[in-house]
Amino acid sequence: MRILLMISLVFYFFNAAAQSIPANTGSKFKASEVKIFLDHHNKVRAQVGVGKLTWSSSLSNYAQSWANELADKKCKMKHSECRDETGRVLGENIFWGSSSEFYGTLDASKSWYREKADYNGKPIGENRGKMVGHYTQMVWRYTREVGAGVAYCPGGGIIVVASYHPAGNIVGSVPY
Repeated sequence: MRILLMISLVFYFFNAAAQSIPANTGSKFKASEVKIFLDHHNKVRAQVGVGKLTWSSSLSNYAQSWANELADKKCKMKHSECRDETGRVLGENIFWGSSSEFYGTLDASKSWYREKADYNGKPIGENRGKMVGHYTQMVWRYTREVGAGVAYCPGGGIIVVASYHPAGNIVGSVPY
């Protein structure tokens, strides 16, 4: 009985540590939003057999800065340079919703996931006419970290930016 209890405690603490969310998320994401956003990403990744992502406060800081800049420019959609302060190349997904009362941070992840319906399993660059890059970045097998930021547009909309490292969507490669 003691062995079973000890194994259960070890499993609990290992699992709790693996899913810990820092109090300082690195962005305007609340810790509760981080957990839901990260859990959704990891559920999607598990569907195709790739490892879990961890939350990165530094990637979140980068994503938040870009989300703020886009909001300041009336939420015109544009990718950043996708390089952090150390020069690392990052992957990036951007979501815009017309109303922050209707859309939330999880809606970004769900929107990107919906592209799965159009992904045909071919290497990146061979999905002619189909928008699948947000989904394939979510499930890119070599990506290990994600961070995200959220900002609000002057007209009441919401913008969510997610930064990924290592970056995915390498032309000629498949995500998983």
